[in-house]
Amino acid sequence: MSVDLAEVRHTPHPPGGHRAGEAAQLRALIATLQAEVAQLEARAADHRADFEHERQRADHLIAELLQATAETTAAREATARLEGEVAALRAALRTSSSNENHGHSARRVGHLAASLVEADRKAAGG
Repeated sequence: MSVDLAEVRHTPHPPGGHRAGEAAQLRALIATLQAEVAQLEARAADHRADFEHERQRADHLIAELLQATAETTAAREATARLEGEVAALRAALRTSSSNENHGHSARRVGHLAASLVEADRKAAGG
């Protein structure tokens, strides 16, 4: 097989001209991508700050919830104790007829009143 070189039409490109254009396009693309990366990093930093703020807020709310739960539990315990004392006092008042039982009931009423005052002080925070 033979090729007639006279029939081949070849126009040589200037040396480096095509590659110089590609390099300029690549540099422009790199600059665009670097700008996008900088924007994404800034947005990520903003999101991180928002996340940290919300995490601190959630931690604070959890602490408040735990405190409220502890106070509620203490109040329920005090209520149960006081209800027991009231029930015992009522039972003693129903069955008492002598002065001795009356004196004992009076002391229990005083104790109950002191318990109520103490529970009220604790509930008021002081």
